[in-house]
Amino acid sequence: MKIIEAISDTNIGGAGVLLLTRLVNDKQMCDNTVVVIPKGSMLKNKLSEHNISFIEVNACADRSFELSAILKYIKLIKKISPDIVNCHGCLSFRIAAFLCGVPVRIYTRHCAFPLSSWQKNPFLRFITGKCQMCLSNGIVAVAQAAKDNLVEMGVLPDRVTVIINGVNEIKTLSDSERSEIKKSLFVPNNATVIGIFARLEEYKGHTDIINAAELLIKLSEDYRFLIVGGGSMQNELKNICKSKGIDKYFIFTGFVDDVTKYFNITDLNINCSHGTETSSLALSEGMSLGIPCVASDYGGNGYMVQNGINGFLYPIYDFERLAEIIYCITNDKNLYEQLSKNASLRYERELNAKKMTEATYKYYTQLQSVKEKCFSSICRNS
Repeated sequence: MKIIEAISDTNIGGAGVLLLTRLVNDKQMCDNTVVVIPKGSMLKNKLSEHNISFIEVNACADRSFELSAILKYIKLIKKISPDIVNCHGCLSFRIAAFLCGVPVRIYTRHCAFPLSSWQKNPFLRFITGKCQMCLSNGIVAVAQAAKDNLVEMGVLPDRVTVIINGVNEIKTLSDSERSEIKKSLFVPNNATVIGIFARLEEYKGHTDIINAAELLIKLSEDYRFLIVGGGSMQNELKNICKSKGIDKYFIFTGFVDDVTKYFNITDLNINCSHGTETSSLALSEGMSLGIPCVASDYGGNGYMVQNGINGFLYPIYDFERLAEIIYCITNDKNLYEQLSKNASLRYERELNAKKMTEATYKYYTQLQSVKEKCFSSICRNS
């Protein structure tokens, strides 16, 4: 089957990482796939590195809908004549695929945003739901929270299949390698490293960890806080740390292409999201190394973090509770070891790339099979 995967992101966010992971882990699917990206996308180099076919289109850069893009996409679709199109957002491509009559049209939902009051209007929910289901004969949600979000928008529950994000295992480094990394970052060998791996945007809630850090440092100066990622709030967050007089305890890495070395020195993995969160790739990556997690109780975090088993949840914005949980875990060796063991098991059983890739391929073939049977039935009756 010929497949097009369409994505409008110019940065490498969760959708891009997910797509790369899936294609790298399935050679058959990779060989049959063309990825459509906007001009200037950072995915270009990654796709080239893994010999994944791609086409750049000067359209929909970080925008889901662009009227002029529809005609460009129609021409591309007619040229390739795909059996399956999977759109990661990218409404313009979904419209083009519908107009071209692509047999299998999939929409993958990577986010879960609170609906505005107008989106909750019964009439608009009905229209939105019908449009979503008309444009796509298959919808994938990367977390139950994303499915719930779609249902709230008016999509019928049985039209949405949940396929949890999976990640490749992070490579384990030696003790000497970890010591060298800490040395290069001026982190004492005996320090407890608290890491947060997320874009530096308001909805990722980094102020929670900064406020919690202020409380923790009063109890022990052995904590260090690793902020991995880039974003629009980087300077603002650095200034907040400086104004609180705790900047020497923080390490801001900026955007990082390979997070291996940072995960290898992290003792506790934090997620403070309060705006959108489905199945966090960073939490799964940490669990592949047996790193326990502490996350806000927002969106899909309640699924990723089984409270008291592989980590703990805290109420969004409640940085005092966050600090309390971090202190409790990092000062109870038995608790930490149990959480770590369960984090590894959770990764092995469900959150790995192999599970996700197999589930996606199965879903693609099921949809294609249904379409082929429908086509055969029409031919027999005509």
